[in-house]
Amino acid sequence: MTHQDLENNVPFYAINALEKIERQALEAHLLSGCVPCHTMLKEYQSVAAALPFQLRLVPPPHDLKTHIMGARTLSPATEEADRSSTRPSLEPGDWMNHLFPPSASSAPSLGWILSIVFLTVLGILAVMSWNAPPQEATSQNNVTELQIQVEEAHAKLVALQQQLTEREESLIRTQEELQRRLTELAEVKDQLIQREAEVDDLKAQLPPQRTRPTSLP
Repeated sequence: MTHQDLENNVPFYAINALEKIERQALEAHLLSGCVPCHTMLKEYQSVAAALPFQLRLVPPPHDLKTHIMGARTLSPATEEADRSSTRPSLEPGDWMNHLFPPSASSAPSLGWILSIVFLTVLGILAVMSWNAPPQEATSQNNVTELQIQVEEAHAKLVALQQQLTEREESLIRTQEELQRRLTELAEVKDQLIQREAEVDDLKAQLPPQRTRPTSLP
């Protein structure tokens, strides 16, 4: 395993995520006195110690107490197996943390700070994307309501236009009827004038009336 491979395993060692063989190889390398790997391990351990404070607190489930109390009713063989599994390991991975404890005063590198900020931003974006579908559904409902309102307003406008057209047609018919009556009245007036002229002609053709002499007494 090359030195670059060992450096790449340092972050995973800080969070206890290495396999047994890789962990032993890295611990042997650290015991050999590699200063860059020691410094890198302290920085990663400081960052790993600060990671839990970046998490959002989640309330425990309601049935947690029931599960805990139920775990106390295990058989003696199961309890013995659990105790044997929780015994301190003699592997070097446990005491290496005592040799190189995370230093609270050592400042993490800029790269890890940027990584934490990037992960935080990703978490915020994930929450926003999780909440996006209800907002989209609400927006879709609003658009649907607006479309319904527009259709209703359009229907009312069409009805008003139809009423206006009917009134215009009625007004046109009334105007035509009035024009026809005026034409008939003009014709009657012409006929009346013509008859008056005929009457005047007849009066002119009549002989003058003779006046009788009045007899004296």
